[in-house]
Amino acid sequence: MLHIRLWQWPNLLAVDAALIALVWQAAFAAALGHEVSVVAQSVLGLSVWLTYIADRLFDVAKRPLQKLHSARHRFAKQYRNTLWRCWWCVLLSNIGIAFTGLTSTQLKNGAALLALCLVYTALNQTLSRRFFPKELCVAIIFAGGVIVFLLPSASLWPPACSLALLCLINCLMIGAKEQCIDTALQVRSLSRLPTLFITALKITCALSLCFLDQAWALPIGLPLGALLIIHGYQKRLCIEIFRVLTDSALLIGPSVAFCLQL
Repeated sequence: MLHIRLWQWPNLLAVDAALIALVWQAAFAAALGHEVSVVAQSVLGLSVWLTYIADRLFDVAKRPLQKLHSARHRFAKQYRNTLWRCWWCVLLSNIGIAFTGLTSTQLKNGAALLALCLVYTALNQTLSRRFFPKELCVAIIFAGGVIVFLLPSASLWPPACSLALLCLINCLMIGAKEQCIDTALQVRSLSRLPTLFITALKITCALSLCFLDQAWALPIGLPLGALLIIHGYQKRLCIEIFRVLTDSALLIGPSVAFCLQL
């Protein structure tokens, strides 16, 4: 029987990923002086949840429980039928909300991102046993989801690229820590990149702050600093705590920046 601690629930239910996306969306909108409708917020949050849950359910579908070493995968396997029923209900609700509340431009941008998500899911499930750069794809899709309902705005692209780089660092840190989990799943991705490469990405992300306005530098810089601190203590942290802390670090910057702009 899976023993679940209180702090694990947001990650097991994938609501942490949806929350992170919504906070970043709010921070980007505030920096632009835009208002994001409740509909756009709902569609983004539900879409992120749908993507993460589907990815996990496909991951565990054809794998026995003894090969699932992470809490999120074991939880998805144990409650897969309930999660699939919830997934379909949320999908239908999300489609209804999108078609009744989004503008035509938002629908087109959202449809393009949805197509990218579907392609990612299909390729990840097909190629992951050989090799698939899932961390890079997740970073690009996540950053795209944050800005998709704020387009068109040319000023979004530099901070969006920095956000994608930050998300890539986040994913690679988690992947490096969870190599034993990927090995059991027979998954091959970018997680086996040399530590020196990840360090280079961190330096690149830090340097990108020099080219961003102050409004963008704070939400990018704070989580990067938090990730560096967590990386320094990674050997003392178990996998589950490390993952939660690493994901939570992405909330720090946009939350502080958003509050300062209120």
